[in-house]
Amino acid sequence: MRLVLALLLVCLPLAAAAAPWRLDPATRVAVDVSWKGSTVELTFPELSGTIDFDEKRPETTRARIVVAAGSVEAALPPAAVVVKGPDFLGVGRWPEVVFELDRLTPTSKSTADVAGRLTLRGITKPVSFKATVTQYGPAPDDPDRFVASFDITGSVDRTAFGSTGGLPDVAARIGLRIHLAMASE
Repeated sequence: MRLVLALLLVCLPLAAAAAPWRLDPATRVAVDVSWKGSTVELTFPELSGTIDFDEKRPETTRARIVVAAGSVEAALPPAAVVVKGPDFLGVGRWPEVVFELDRLTPTSKSTADVAGRLTLRGITKPVSFKATVTQYGPAPDDPDRFVASFDITGSVDRTAFGSTGGLPDVAARIGLRIHLAMASE
């Protein structure tokens, strides 16, 4: 019996395993908030993350991006102060916003559907976004290192996460943009 099991294990093709990659400093997270007919861009410069990626099987990708909510910046500094408050991000109680990528489904050579979970204000909800490949292949300075980057876009209804400040002047639906840049280790 052991011989049969050993032969089966040897004969079965081994699945390529996703490997840890590092988040490149070029990674950016931004949201676009509509306010009285204008769009206010908010950026989050402090973030970290983990990525498991197999360049031969991108559909196995898993990622977790953690954004320091208190690092929010805006062209108008008072807007950033308001957004940190209890009616918007509530950074005193919820210091992190977390995006977990659960499924990457290629739709063409340069696009994919992204499914995951967003945790905002302590509430986790499923989300779906679109991704476009912006770089994919050997690093220009080191052909033994693989690099990849994606622009992930979509929108979320902030009220589903308990963020109700400023309604109706501040729109409930906000645009989300993630430039996810990563490199093999």
